[in-house]
Amino acid sequence: MPLSNPLIWKGLLFSSTAVAFFLFLAWWLYLSPVRPPVQAAGQVSPRLAGWLAVLLSLAALQLITGAYWDASMHLKTGRIPGGSDFLWPPHIMIYSSFLFSFVVGLTAIGVVARVGWPAGMRDPRRWVRSHPYLGAVAVASLYMMMALPGDAIWHEVVGIDLTAWSPPHLMIALSNAAVLISGVALLARVRGRVARPGWANGAIILLLALMLNVTYLVGILEWELPNGGAHLSRPIWFYPLVGGGLAFFALLLGRQLVDYRWTATAVAGGYYLVRLAVMAGLAATDNIVPALPPLFILGAVFMDLAAGQKQRPWLAPVAFTAGYALLAVPLLMNRDNLPGFDLVDGALGAFSLLLASLASLPVVGGLAGRLSAGQEITLTG
Repeated sequence: MPLSNPLIWKGLLFSSTAVAFFLFLAWWLYLSPVRPPVQAAGQVSPRLAGWLAVLLSLAALQLITGAYWDASMHLKTGRIPGGSDFLWPPHIMIYSSFLFSFVVGLTAIGVVARVGWPAGMRDPRRWVRSHPYLGAVAVASLYMMMALPGDAIWHEVVGIDLTAWSPPHLMIALSNAAVLISGVALLARVRGRVARPGWANGAIILLLALMLNVTYLVGILEWELPNGGAHLSRPIWFYPLVGGGLAFFALLLGRQLVDYRWTATAVAGGYYLVRLAVMAGLAATDNIVPALPPLFILGAVFMDLAAGQKQRPWLAPVAFTAGYALLAVPLLMNRDNLPGFDLVDGALGAFSLLLASLASLPVVGGLAGRLSAGQEITLTG
């Protein structure tokens, strides 16, 4: 990929502009000085949080379906569209999901503005800071739409060797995960004010399962396609490492937020139900169906069984890694599209996963504590 190619610099310009604008907007909305300090403007209603969960789930399902359709079309046609033909049907489906979630977030902020405007709260920063997670849905969704020009140019430059780990794809996946986590936070904050909190807990589990599906699209999908990621330069043992690490993060966050006996197992089951439904749709429409990722159901069960040992949090990553490796390593060694995967790769992946999971414990714990705070937070300018 020669740097003399003007398209590379054009892509860098578009991508850098999108990131710079996103950072500026986030700073202005959340961190720029406001006097007097912003106070919480009341709580999000359970009805609003519930509708947001439903709509964000639909947007995520649209993205997931469009992404698998896109991967299938790449393989069937041998094309990586870029430039004027970038918006082929799968890309339209993907980017319209970003627009959908942006409209949802913007509408939710409008609800806050409608209440605040008559009370003299006219500054958009006050609307967002009084309900920061509503604002995060809109801001992260806006970034995903702004990533389109840079993503289109990246496709055109790289062509058929384009990797899912390209900068635009990674940023889009992180932004979409932020949207779904914001929905989780809203649900966690309203469930204490409803007579039947079970629906909120169920919605949290569903959103985390969808978030895992979204991050898997970028994290590991290439290893699940018929060529098994043969064009990739990264080691093949990254597959169980990345797949296991993303799963551990989602499952442990679920356990921290929803105190059910089998929360991790429920999140894992939700992931596979969504994945199987999409794969059934692909098969019914004559599209290429990727292989299932290593089954982390056993790791989820082991994590749930270890959850009672609250004085020994290190048991969660140990239990998950053990259950994950017991299924993942034999499955990967016998997968037809991964002929180079052997026991050494499995051992490297499992050991690295254990270290990564142990290191992520304080990160997940801190995030869960912030998401499950009982009241809307009060921010100062």
